[in-house]
Amino acid sequence: MTELIATCARTLCNTNSELKSGYGLIGHALHTVFKTAVQARLLYCDPAWSGYCTAADRDRLESFLQRCKRLGYCVADTQSVVEQFQLADETLFERVLNDDRHVLHSLLPPRTEYSYNLRRRRHDYELIAKTRTLNINNFIIRICYTKTVIDTFTL
Repeated sequence: MTELIATCARTLCNTNSELKSGYGLIGHALHTVFKTAVQARLLYCDPAWSGYCTAADRDRLESFLQRCKRLGYCVADTQSVVEQFQLADETLFERVLNDDRHVLHSLLPPRTEYSYNLRRRRHDYELIAKTRTLNINNFIIRICYTKTVIDTFTL
């Protein structure tokens, strides 16, 4: 985590010295450079490693993002790191569910048949027992447990 934040800070320093100071890059163009150079690096493969982040790691990432907002590198209404992690998890899970040929689709647990229909569920897969820290932090198990029920019902 330290290396990731240090790399992103170096990228910001280079962005500041070369683009912002040298070329007068401001506003929307600077935000675009931030999204492509820094934010993309922060979120690269985050469904795979975000489950292993500790609260301290998330706080460090969040403080880095807040500093970027304060310095004007990104838009003030940029989502928090946790919200970005959740969005990436949900997007990947939807892709895995909807594509039978997705590489992660074979890792999904078996489907369950319910004899009742009390509420709509996000998925109809069995919930795997949580046994160890590695098992809990696994993307498939983590997302199956967090996405068992849809909060809003459609008619």
